Amino acid sequence: AGLSLAFLTGDLFNLFVSFEVLLIASYVLITLGGTRAQVRSGMTYIVINLVASTLFVTAIALVYAATGTVNMADLVGKLDTIPGGLATALGLLLLVVFGIKAAIFTLFFWLPDSYPTAPSPITAVFAGLLTKVGVYAIIRSQTLLFPHDGPDPLLLTIAALTMLVGVLGAIAQNDIKRILSFHIVSQIGYMILGLAFFTIAGLAGAILYIVHHIIVKTSLFLVGGMVEET
Repeated sequence: AGLSLAFLTGDLFNLFVSFEVLLIASYVLITLGGTRAQVRSGMTYIVINLVASTLFVTAIALVYAATGTVNMADLVGKLDTIPGGLATALGLLLLVVFGIKAAIFTLFFWLPDSYPTAPSPITAVFAGLLTKVGVYAIIRSQTLLFPHDGPDPLLLTIAALTMLVGVLGAIAQNDIKRILSFHIVSQIGYMILGLAFFTIAGLAGAILYIVHHIIVKTSLFLVGGMVEET
């Protein structure tokens, strides 16, 4: 329900509500089993997402104070009427909020610690869906509310560093779930790279890769769980 609302909503506040719905469910699922490792990583996951949610509410309040609306269709025109520096600051704040949920560089550190401790079926669902909602929100906000005429150097840098750190992190692991978790981080970089070009081909590639990643990464975590059990 939370995922469906995130994809269907047309305003920032309902997007916040959808994130909270899916996150509240994920708080329970990630600690299902109640082991010490699950509770420890689950608390980290909860605290990080509470910080992100607080920043998101703050961003929504600032956007409403500056423009008088949180409807995305209305914001397209009204953001052009506010000072450029303020619009840039709002764009960066939303990028940080969605970046935490998408696990981009340098906001990814919670993911490799949280995902491996959850039961394999839960991890598979998380791997396929949770971070993709963050990527979707970044793509939607950056293309609709803060568009660029050409490649964005900041997003290009973030994408490159996310890819690099994810791959290097995976090389250093010897647990299959942690390897796959770092691979998620790396592959988020590929998705952000497609956005960063701000071209039709780049966005099409990013969307195609998101759909591909949901299917393949979910399957890999399920296979990893089977290997672990046997």
